[in-house]
Amino acid sequence: MPPGGPDRHFRFKAGVTFIAASFLVYPAYVAIPFLPLSTTLKLNITLLASLLSWGAFSIGSYLSGREGYEWLKQRLRR
Repeated sequence: MPPGGPDRHFRFKAGVTFIAASFLVYPAYVAIPFLPLSTTLKLNITLLASLLSWGAFSIGSYLSGREGYEWLKQRLRR
């Protein structure tokens, strides 16, 4: 069994999932300007999307640790 046991493995996978999910907000940035909403509401939606993305990235970084961040960085560079 790896050091840290199964709990560490679960935290690693959950963290990498959160980090990867944080990148899913970027396509929304392209769509937000075309929504039939007021400019203020569009700005608020953009701010909320940004906060959610950075929040998910932060949680994922905390859960997966440095190993998860490095693993995902290698995957994205391919």
